[in-house]
Amino acid sequence: MSYPPFVLVIDDNPAQEAFAALLGKFGVDAKHSLPDEVSVGDLDRASLVLVDEYLEDWPGREQVKGSPALFVRDGVALAAVLRAELEKRGPHIADPVASKTAIVLRTGHLGNLASGLPRHLWSPAVASRYDLEWVAEKSADAKDFASIAIAAARLPDRWDPADPTAQLEWLALPNGAWAEEAILQIEQCRPPWSALSSNSAGRLWLAWFMQKILPFPTFLVDDLRAAAYLGLRSDALDEVLASATPMGRQLETVVYRGELANFDGRRWWRAGIAAIRRDLLEQSRGRRPRDAADQLSRVLGFDLNALNLDYPVFTINFEYQTLPEPVEAADAVRLQPDGWPAYADDPWLSCEDVSDEPELAKLIVLSDREEFGHDAES
Repeated sequence: MSYPPFVLVIDDNPAQEAFAALLGKFGVDAKHSLPDEVSVGDLDRASLVLVDEYLEDWPGREQVKGSPALFVRDGVALAAVLRAELEKRGPHIADPVASKTAIVLRTGHLGNLASGLPRHLWSPAVASRYDLEWVAEKSADAKDFASIAIAAARLPDRWDPADPTAQLEWLALPNGAWAEEAILQIEQCRPPWSALSSNSAGRLWLAWFMQKILPFPTFLVDDLRAAAYLGLRSDALDEVLASATPMGRQLETVVYRGELANFDGRRWWRAGIAAIRRDLLEQSRGRRPRDAADQLSRVLGFDLNALNLDYPVFTINFEYQTLPEPVEAADAVRLQPDGWPAYADDPWLSCEDVSDEPELAKLIVLSDREEFGHDAES
């Protein structure tokens, strides 16, 4: 990895010079280029290429407007051209060059590209559709783009499909008692640590992580779910971390510290949280998350903001966004939305909301639908 990573911002607006300068405050070098000014040298040294969707002021393109095979209409098309250049594909038959450069589309019209998909799926679905690592709103935080560049630059230089050590180091998996459980959970998410990913210099790994892991509850979970596994509300996690106690230090070890750790919020190793819960339940001889919360409060010597639910689950709205207040599993039904990975935690719908959410009701898992007595076609 060369330090610092280099970000190439391709945009027809000269004012994006200021955005490039802002990126430089987050541990990367950055340069803004108008479409006609993009050089092979800049492209080849970039860890991240940020491409604007609508490139309206592009004099060079207008000169070939009558040739549809040469006319690059927008940033999506330009991204495909740049990908071919990065991999040195064509014009003659040759093996592509492995490139770990990430390409991210910046747009102010993500909803148009997403074609009516639920809001939570916009970025991962559009990125997957167009062979991009990510798609972001133009207003997204510069720090997030810098973190993608750093994550891409730190992809392993050597990729041995038979030995995933480098990939686990990229994830910064702690060498704890629950590490084997975490590895099993990673494998359940079908990571591309195969020859296919090796041939892409790991770029497919980055795309998998951003599109299939971070947006969903998988081997990594957000504050809401990490806290709920312990029978707590999310603000209680910070209380425990700040307690300067052995339990606070133990909880600190299960915070995810790998690449993109702060992209769209803090995350936790599910296996690590589960190990803490097992210990607490063993101490209390309990079985429920609320028993873990009670024991945790006893260990710390002060009350925590508990959920007071036996088996909390999280529901989603029509945009597939997780609602902050969990409900009892007995009072909800599981959903199976399109685009939601089968290896991720099931999203749920509260039983009392089934009649008010007819589109979500159509997604109820068949066995729950029969038990609930709901006809999705009614």
